[in-house]
Amino acid sequence: TVRVEGHTDSDPIRRSNWKDNWQLSTERALAVVRHLTTSGGIDARNVYAAGFGQHAPKAPNTSAAGKARNRRVEIVIVK
Repeated sequence: TVRVEGHTDSDPIRRSNWKDNWQLSTERALAVVRHLTTSGGIDARNVYAAGFGQHAPKAPNTSAAGKARNRRVEIVIVK
């Protein structure tokens, strides 16, 4: 099983169609899930998306470099 995790920085959403960072992170993960299942040969029954918003940062959101590290997708092999 593969979990695709979407993450964002802590900046509030201002000018986009996403309601908030939760939605952005989930859409980010879903884009990867779609790619893996349509082009990557991964069986859709074995993969799912999870959005964490800004709540699991890798770096402080106090600099541009830190924010860039936090805008990411992680692919986790569950079992």
